Amino acid sequence: MELRHLRHFVAVVDCGTLSKAAERVCLSQPALTRSIKSLEELLAAELLERRPRGMVPTPAGEALYRYARLMLNEADRARAEVQAVQSGARGELAIGMAAMFADHIVDRAVAAVCAAGNDVALTVTQGFLEELLEALRDGRLDVIFSNLSNISLDDDLLVEPVLDLNAFVYAGADHPLVGVAVDKAMLLDQRWAVVDQPHMRDFLDQYFAADGLPAPAFVVRTNSLNLIASLIATGGFIGILPDHVVARRTGPGTAVRLAAPGCPIVRQAGIITRRAMPPRAVVNSFITELRLAAETMHLAHGNGQ
Repeated sequence: MELRHLRHFVAVVDCGTLSKAAERVCLSQPALTRSIKSLEELLAAELLERRPRGMVPTPAGEALYRYARLMLNEADRARAEVQAVQSGARGELAIGMAAMFADHIVDRAVAAVCAAGNDVALTVTQGFLEELLEALRDGRLDVIFSNLSNISLDDDLLVEPVLDLNAFVYAGADHPLVGVAVDKAMLLDQRWAVVDQPHMRDFLDQYFAADGLPAPAFVVRTNSLNLIASLIATGGFIGILPDHVVARRTGPGTAVRLAAPGCPIVRQAGIITRRAMPPRAVVNSFITELRLAAETMHLAHGNGQ
């Protein structure tokens, strides 16, 4: 089984038709058909079937697709790392992070790795955990630093919690609930701004259901922490954010913790890697710097800084 066979197979699955896939891999359609047939003969399995909506993988094809994506991405990463080392770098490193850690933990670890000697060919991708996990599983990322909220993690992944995050319900300094001992019924009537992720939907449902209340009706969901922080600080909204996000993004005096039940909401953040990933010095160095940055933040928080 050769990489070209896998590239051709993945192209057909991704494109849905032989004609589009042939254009993508720069082959004639008959040549692409022969390549797929050769792969099926080699594996003694039918990998694709034609449906009214196009070519779709069979159950055997679905099993192959995940591994094919991983192998192709690993091959591309290997090529990139060889080129990086050849040009004088220590290696190639692909990092995934949740947005709330761009200026908290990850920035320190990136700066430390890049300052430790030879340059690193480094890329950083910001996203939500569900998206980042997909990229980690198929080999596009080496390591993730993210919150670890209500996510089902399979046996292919290694998870190392390194930091507790304290989240609170926040409002703008002039919000009428500031300084008031609020209950959940009062929070229910407010405009909320929250991250657009399943774990936040589940949290709001469970938070209010514990008191026999429905979830809030007026909720703005977004993938932008900047927008959430701005809506809380100046737009009359309330929302749940870790305290370090509010402190860094809104400045002093623009957002205030509400005296809401169940706060602080403690969540874990940590490092996620792929169990089967080959050991690489540059990845291990970055993970070490993540641990050091998290420990520094923990000590600073414990000292009231």
